[in-house]
Amino acid sequence: MKKLIFIIFFPINSLFAFEVTCNFEEVYSNSEVQQGVFLIKDDMLRYQYYDQDLFTIIAKNNKYFLINNNSKTVQRINEKTEALDILMDIISDFPELDSVYERNDLIIKLEKSSDEFIKRVSINSKEANLSINMINCRYDEIEKKYFRHFNFEEYPG
Repeated sequence: MKKLIFIIFFPINSLFAFEVTCNFEEVYSNSEVQQGVFLIKDDMLRYQYYDQDLFTIIAKNNKYFLINNNSKTVQRINEKTEALDILMDIISDFPELDSVYERNDLIIKLEKSSDEFIKRVSINSKEANLSINMINCRYDEIEKKYFRHFNFEEYPG
């Protein structure tokens, strides 16, 4: 299973209603590639791999849930959540994002697009080295049902 550090952070600002959907492509140092979609609505995040052998992560209310894409089994992530906590903190910084974030052995670099959204994220740590490219971002309304870990809904995107 992929390490949870791969979860990326995208702009959420709790003061404003913000909704975005982007496709992503993770490129690892060994040339492996994973693709998926992420959704952000206010202070909720859904990070879903397209590969049925992988998973979807739902982040909401300071809790993290891992849903197996194949079996739809749900696990609450209680341990080793520091990276997820940090990523959610960074999300809340939008639009005042720094270009580099460093915590412990984790270095995260952001590259913004011309519309000031994130177009590329670089994650470097002892556990992982990868780049995440944001593709086809849309600022459409997203239904809350896609952020449920119970009665899990497939996202059609």
